[in-house]
Amino acid sequence: MKKALIIIFAALMAALVFSGCARGGKRAQEDLAVEPPAAEEEKEVNESAFVKSTLYFISDEGYVVPVTKLIPWEDGIAAASLRYMTSSPDNIEAAKRMGLVPAIPGGTEFSISIRDGNALVDLKNMPSLEDAKAELDMIRAIVNALTEFPTVTTVTITRGGSSDPLEHGTELPVRQTAYPLNIEESSLSASAGGALATLYFPNSSGALTVPVSRMMSGAPSVYSVAAALIGGSGSRGLMNCFPENTLLLGAAIENGTATVNLSSDFKAVSETEGMYSLAYRTLFLSLEKNFGITRLRIQVNGEDYSPEGTAAPSGVNEAR
Repeated sequence: MKKALIIIFAALMAALVFSGCARGGKRAQEDLAVEPPAAEEEKEVNESAFVKSTLYFISDEGYVVPVTKLIPWEDGIAAASLRYMTSSPDNIEAAKRMGLVPAIPGGTEFSISIRDGNALVDLKNMPSLEDAKAELDMIRAIVNALTEFPTVTTVTITRGGSSDPLEHGTELPVRQTAYPLNIEESSLSASAGGALATLYFPNSSGALTVPVSRMMSGAPSVYSVAAALIGGSGSRGLMNCFPENTLLLGAAIENGTATVNLSSDFKAVSETEGMYSLAYRTLFLSLEKNFGITRLRIQVNGEDYSPEGTAAPSGVNEAR
């Protein structure tokens, strides 16, 4: 009787987690109901446990994009996460609804061992990819997904036990830390005192939030990161959700709270439904990624500003 109740409870929990409601406006996200990892039919303990994993996919615009999702816990959760990122009919269809495609070719199997913070990943039966960009996107997606786990600092990848380059010449990584994603072309270089900062921009539909790595002229500050985001991105397929002529009047962080003060031109954001939420979201994510903030206040001319009825989301591409 006890065993039956546990199984029924687990089924109810799974149904609740994976049937989340779509959000309103341009921020609506389709459920990423990707094909679940293979599991035994009866589990009395692990079936009712879920873990939030950050998975990586390729957007229709060609960017590597993180998606957070609750997935059922199982032994070998790292390999299970990679299976959610692998092409299969169900995974392709579910990712397509979000404007994404899986990063790993179908049929690929994974063997993973973790020692001293390094995850050694062997890709078995992996088909060839179409070009060098697809190879590099796959490697970045795997490395960044695995380094999200607290026990993994670096990743080494082999293919069928070999460390030889892939078909299009892409080198397999050895003890690689997380990659900066979607690096913008820039004339600045680290040797000239520049440093990379991560900025988040919506894609053209506003359905996804895309991380972009930009080389700054000096060490990133809260002011320089906010100013860079407000200035927009020249990268293909990304939008700027701050109205033209918006000026940054000030930016500071105190006790984990960032306060960003903008000129009155920013109020034009309320003329487009959902645009304030996108502006808040991308600003929060950019400052959280670079400085670890926990709260954001947007002001206009020194007074708190939030259009009535507008939500202020903070999550990045969450799927339920």
